[in-house]
Amino acid sequence: MIRFIINIYKYFLCSIFVLVFLSSHSYSQDDVDVNNENAESNNSVKNNFPIVVIDMQYIVARSSAAVEVRKELDRLKKEYTAIVTKEEEELKLLQDELGVQRSILPVDEFNKLEQDFRSRVEKLQSVIAEKNKELEQILKKSINIIQRKSIQIITNIARERGLAAVLDTSTVVLAADSINISKIVIENLNKEMPSIDIDELKKSSKDEPGE
Repeated sequence: MIRFIINIYKYFLCSIFVLVFLSSHSYSQDDVDVNNENAESNNSVKNNFPIVVIDMQYIVARSSAAVEVRKELDRLKKEYTAIVTKEEEELKLLQDELGVQRSILPVDEFNKLEQDFRSRVEKLQSVIAEKNKELEQILKKSINIIQRKSIQIITNIARERGLAAVLDTSTVVLAADSINISKIVIENLNKEMPSIDIDELKKSSKDEPGE
């Protein structure tokens, strides 16, 4: 009788263990099924939903071409700053020298030196304005080039997927990540246009008439 009770007890424990294991396995399987369903649902939404969103500002900023442009602009800025700083230092020394010579030189001679000094100051101001404009034009044109290429890529994606609309995130209150194709656009953009010819942009910027 005792052995029978022990066997029943063992059977009961074994049954509980099996039930718990099966239940746990069932829950795990349910979770997997739910996750799979969610993943499939997300993929379905991503691939079949007729509307997607893009973040153009993000695309432009994170593209390889934009990164290279920023590096080149930083290099040019340092180069131009060094030139301007050197000229400013020379002008400061010249200004100090003029202050000393004011009471020594004849008026006509001093006026000539002072006029030369003012001409150099005006020339430096002109150079600074020109270099700033050049950097601004390079940046502006680079952004336009990247945006145009991005729009071309987005258009191709829209045609391939048969999309009804592509919206920028700046105009959307809320959008699921599953319909944001910005990273896909960046990947294609980096393949098709990894860099921009900065020298050509510099040349075209210099050729433009002053506004």
